[in-house]
Amino acid sequence: MYLEKRLLVRDFLVEPGSEDDLTDFIPQGEEILDQHILSIIPILREKNIAVMDSSGAVTGLLIMERVVERLVDFVRETEAALTAVLGVTDDVICMIDNQENVTGWNRKAELLYGIKGQDILGRSIHDFFTNLVVTRVCREDREVYAEYHQPRQDTHVLINSVPIRRDGRVIGGVSAEKDVTEVIQLNRALSRASYQVKCLKEAIQKNEIKRVDPFTKLYGHHPRLKAMVDVARRAAPTDATVLIRGESGTGKEILARAIHEASDRAGKPFVVVNCGAIPAELFESEIFGYEQGAFTGAGPRGKPGLLEMANEGTVFLDEIGELPLNLQVKLLRVLQERVFYRVGGSRPVSVNIRIIAATNRHLEEMVSSGEFREDLYYRLNVISIEMPPLRERRSDIPELLYRFLQEYCQLYGKEISKVEPGVVAALLSYSWPGNVRELKNTVERMVVLAEGEVITEKDLPRYLREHALGFGAAAREFPPDLNVAARETEKEIILKALKEAGGNRTVTARLLGLPRSTLYYKMNRLGILGTKKSLPKH
Repeated sequence: MYLEKRLLVRDFLVEPGSEDDLTDFIPQGEEILDQHILSIIPILREKNIAVMDSSGAVTGLLIMERVVERLVDFVRETEAALTAVLGVTDDVICMIDNQENVTGWNRKAELLYGIKGQDILGRSIHDFFTNLVVTRVCREDREVYAEYHQPRQDTHVLINSVPIRRDGRVIGGVSAEKDVTEVIQLNRALSRASYQVKCLKEAIQKNEIKRVDPFTKLYGHHPRLKAMVDVARRAAPTDATVLIRGESGTGKEILARAIHEASDRAGKPFVVVNCGAIPAELFESEIFGYEQGAFTGAGPRGKPGLLEMANEGTVFLDEIGELPLNLQVKLLRVLQERVFYRVGGSRPVSVNIRIIAATNRHLEEMVSSGEFREDLYYRLNVISIEMPPLRERRSDIPELLYRFLQEYCQLYGKEISKVEPGVVAALLSYSWPGNVRELKNTVERMVVLAEGEVITEKDLPRYLREHALGFGAAAREFPPDLNVAARETEKEIILKALKEAGGNRTVTARLLGLPRSTLYYKMNRLGILGTKKSLPKH
């Protein structure tokens, strides 16, 4: 339609000149002006034509030479425009004639198929490709859009292809292809990755992959700690209720999480209920949830309680000794039947949960004084585990110091390679009423305030420095060379990490949270680097 509108007689008229004696007149008026110029060519072969309007006035002349010149200019302009279109598009363009020879081939086609235009233009397309869409649409005189096609083994495209028609017959074809090879390859890679993830999930569900031991988060080698972990490890696979006793800061919640992660409920919710932090008037609605309109201010849709949120998982009742007597009765029913009612509700709610409780109080004395229900005590005290305070396992302090030191050095971007013996002595001599939590906070403070690569006594909190000065005779209870004890503990930890990493020092540094250069320095200082000494067994 574009060519039909451009090549009209009116666009080829020239002013009358000396050719008047060679001219025939066409007095059809305005109608002749809207005819296609090519329809007048047979008449122009012999004579020029003068076009007149209906009043007999000459509108203009059609001269063969001028018409041919204009036609040649038009063809060249059209060819230039077509070349520009082929160059600017992001699609791969291929054009063929009715003999299926290539008449158009743009730069995108050269890049995709690696065939230069000068090598393919004018030649049969079958010399280069098989199973082509563009030849099929020409032969079948039909159009295709957004059809997936694979012209070569390693090439994938979406193709639009239509025949080129002239006067009702097919004189060629054109195709526009969008390269989707990368998308197809990414999709296949994604499918493979999805399949691998699926297999991995199945393997995890079948316990074919060894889990990381969650009890390794309880640092230390003291016999009491090992005995406690052994009991917890044996209790973990069961659904037995566990009561964890110990002073504040000994790591009761860490042990509870380890028991949960070592059980078949790992991956399910682990919900912490601090019995001493929830006000008595809100305890029921928080634990059991409430129904719509149960009380003033209740949400319009109700709310599930913490027990419902923990379904299929574990509920950790922290500070159970702080629970008021009237609420102990309601909790006892849940422990016995695993059934409860929401506040304002009449429908029983069943849950499948495991209970782990913790306290820093002497429940037996509370039972005797009537502060704690005896039946609830026996329901909770199925497996009792006592967390030893830090002052009773002082030999673990160097290891804890090392662990926390590496953790906070990594967190704050510091490289601390040494702790002065006086610092270790002060830490060993202190009674640690806040237990491991207090030690961890102290190490964090020292890492933050340390000015160089060595933690000195001036980095200690003031109360620890004063305690160390008045320590006196009590120091004789500990090894005379505390620096040696710290070095041996550090050496043992590095050797263990080396064994876990199969001797790979890069992996060992990653396991310990150390820069590799710092690990080499420590190994050299401790006599590990290049040693033939066998690694310790687990």
